[in-house]
Amino acid sequence: MTNETGSPRTKPGWVDKADDFTRRHWYQDKPLQKRRGEHIWAIIWNIIFLWVVNKVPDWNLSFITSIFCIVQAFLIYNIFIQIAVNTIMAFLETRWPYYLLRFISEAATFILFIILYYLYPFDFSGTNLTWLDMLIPVIFIIVIIVSAISALVALFRMVFSLH
Repeated sequence: MTNETGSPRTKPGWVDKADDFTRRHWYQDKPLQKRRGEHIWAIIWNIIFLWVVNKVPDWNLSFITSIFCIVQAFLIYNIFIQIAVNTIMAFLETRWPYYLLRFISEAATFILFIILYYLYPFDFSGTNLTWLDMLIPVIFIIVIIVSAISALVALFRMVFSLH
């Protein structure tokens, strides 16, 4: 198989077209202005969530177990990581540090949900919501899978944005 110049072809022709397509479409990120708004909203929601996480022990909810104190520390650490990452990403225009921060954010979420899955600070057996004891771990598993994939995507995008 030869190309237009008559020399031996080292790769199929569709690879050139696919590579051209990815250069035009795959790495098109949102403009900084749209990203900045999303990151500011993420910061606001994380601050609200931080307040809620700190107030949960005061509410004396019957389905919260004593393990929640341990999980609460990891939740607070994760919220601070998310706030810091979103604050930096709101003003960052360079691609590879942006993807590095996304990787850090997704990895922190991954670790948090593994901890939540294994420690599971809820017990709905004393309520009529016992079905939540089966649903919530499934949701945790889905979040673990999605955050792992998102972390890998951010890592690959970071690596491939370096050149």
